[in-house]
Amino acid sequence: MLRTDWLLTFKYWLLIIVPLYLSGCANPGTLSGGPRDETPPKIDSLESTPNELTNFDLDLIELTFDEWIKLEDVFNQVVISPPIDPRPEVVLKKKTVQITFNEDVELRENATYTINFGEAVKDLTEGNVPENLRYVFSTGAYIDSLEVSGQVTDILTKEPVEKILVMLYDNLADTVVRTERPFYFARTDKQGNFRIQNVRADTFKLFALEDQNLNYLFDGENERIGFPDSLVWISDTIQPNIGVQLFLEQPELKINEIDTSTYGLIKIAFNQPPSNLNFRYEATIPTVLFDYEKDSLRLWYELGQAENWQVIVSKDSILSDTIAINDGRKMDFLNNSELRPNKELPNTIKQNPKRPLQLTFNHPLATFDTARIELYEDSIKTRINPVVSIDSSSTYRTLSIQPNWKEAVVYELIIPPNSLTDIFGLTNTDTIKQIINLQEVKEFGNIILTVNGLDSLQQYVVQFNQGTTILESFEVRATKSWEHTFSTIKAGNYAVTIITDINRNGRWDTGNYDLKRQPEPIMNKDIETLRANWDVEAEVSLNQ
Repeated sequence: MLRTDWLLTFKYWLLIIVPLYLSGCANPGTLSGGPRDETPPKIDSLESTPNELTNFDLDLIELTFDEWIKLEDVFNQVVISPPIDPRPEVVLKKKTVQITFNEDVELRENATYTINFGEAVKDLTEGNVPENLRYVFSTGAYIDSLEVSGQVTDILTKEPVEKILVMLYDNLADTVVRTERPFYFARTDKQGNFRIQNVRADTFKLFALEDQNLNYLFDGENERIGFPDSLVWISDTIQPNIGVQLFLEQPELKINEIDTSTYGLIKIAFNQPPSNLNFRYEATIPTVLFDYEKDSLRLWYELGQAENWQVIVSKDSILSDTIAINDGRKMDFLNNSELRPNKELPNTIKQNPKRPLQLTFNHPLATFDTARIELYEDSIKTRINPVVSIDSSSTYRTLSIQPNWKEAVVYELIIPPNSLTDIFGLTNTDTIKQIINLQEVKEFGNIILTVNGLDSLQQYVVQFNQGTTILESFEVRATKSWEHTFSTIKAGNYAVTIITDINRNGRWDTGNYDLKRQPEPIMNKDIETLRANWDVEAEVSLNQ
């Protein structure tokens, strides 16, 4: 009886308690796993090999952490300074990172080594990374404690550059950056800052490298570099902070492709924008013109009575190429080609009242008949006589028409057939008819630019830009201040580039390590946004 009563009592309470518990669990709500773990793993010093060991001799290094971790991208993230070859093996066993050295490794005498883990170590759940995780040991009796720091910025943008290798060499030979791994090194952070620690007192060569192939050597054509003008001396009293400007050396100029498929035109594509090229050809060729377009050179020619010729394109001693033309295609070209506008013209052109109308053609122009070019003003069709010329700055392909424009007036331009003749003797076969809608001056604005802080003994190049397009360029010398007004220009955003033209060649030149030449100083400055019917007074100083 007692056993039966006990069972009945248990069942009674079970029927009451379980529904109540389930009812409580059924209340609506959101399950939460608690706050996100943002604490990075830490080394358990009691279970790990002591840091900053001296008289080190290829011992096993074990770093045990206070939580479960993962080890990722060891090859790229774990870097040792000075480099060790072959690299030690870095593996994870439970919570412990083990570093095992090859028994054949020869470490440098009395040298302090640093193992930088980068972002290789992360906690298992959230991927938190310990900040500045590094292990230091010395093959001598003490740990070197000096350091050198600084910042790496891009020469053109002036912005800090991340993940740049900054290296110190105790071998001071110029070739060392191409033949040896550095004695010490560090990588820049997101702010471009670097800090090389545990350095001994000595004189070093410092070199910054965008190490694209991860071999610690300057051996890539597209690897940006930077270096100070002098060696770096580090001592107990001198631990320098150094600014380094990163730049890309000018590659050797090479010809990628030569296109001679069209009579009268040679297109030469280079591996970079060409400049200051030299041309040699037979004096009997009546017409040879050339212009640059991005990474290409276009060379226009007319053979006259000649049937073949050759032109030699060269630059200093680094480039020379002979292009032979044996042309039996002239008659076919003349029979199947025509002189026409370079692109289809719109029905109506909006025209700046302070600028000439410019029409660009597919071939260089030779002559035009002013009497046949008709320009009519307004709806009453009053004919006016504009000044017409061929613009030589565009390889004679642009016809410039400059009347005394009147604001808010509609003009009509008519160029009948056979009014224009190109260098091949071809004429326009179709009538060119164009409606020109003159804008008002108040739709434009003016920028008065002043550049101060110039050295009167130096030459500068001042470029006026909109986006990536250079609108105008000026060579400035023998003055401490320069001013220019850009009048009646479209509203919008503009910028100015100021180049200290050290070699006086009219353009910016990058640096060169072998020549110990730094890039020419260059400043880019945005100008206040220009609004319609507005003047902007912009002042830029090189001393800023």
